[in-house]
Amino acid sequence: MKKTILLLAVLAGSISASAQIGVKGGLIYSGEGGMLEAAETTYKNEGDSSIGWQAGLTGRIDLAVIYIEPEVLYTSFKDEYVTAGNKEFDITKNRIDVPVNVGIDFSILSVHAGPVFSYYFDDKNSLKEIRNAEQDNFNLGAQVGLGVHLDQLYLNARYEMSITETGSTFQDAATNTRYSTENRPHLLNLSLTYYFN
Repeated sequence: MKKTILLLAVLAGSISASAQIGVKGGLIYSGEGGMLEAAETTYKNEGDSSIGWQAGLTGRIDLAVIYIEPEVLYTSFKDEYVTAGNKEFDITKNRIDVPVNVGIDFSILSVHAGPVFSYYFDDKNSLKEIRNAEQDNFNLGAQVGLGVHLDQLYLNARYEMSITETGSTFQDAATNTRYSTENRPHLLNLSLTYYFN
């Protein structure tokens, strides 16, 4: 029993000694603008993608030949649409992302992959008057990426694909037209991390 406790203590000490905490920020490109549909009509409009941003905290825990990289990030991007009345508007998506990637280092290079759990805050719709807005709040995705270590700096590129679909519905008060959106985000992320230790 004493040997087991001692072994666990040594293991915990080695993990904590190899843990790093940092801050990161970067740009994201949304490659999937989603689809807008008007209720009770055949109108459809494929949304345009845009450039957004991401920032938050990141950690790294080295475990022998692999590492675990948990993060908490605030992400913002928007989808641009055109209504059935030919009016342009956009929907800004703000969310909290919790990626948990597992990676391997090859000298200064690293490759990693893992799931990302997302919680969406309320959409920001640029239409002046909307009613009865509803939306999905949770999404599950997966990421794969490549990074370069430069001392305490870490340059990282990732591709994120959505596993589940998110949607929203709202009514344009000016025309009483009810719209729905469907979105399965595909994001390209380029970021820079600074590790404190």
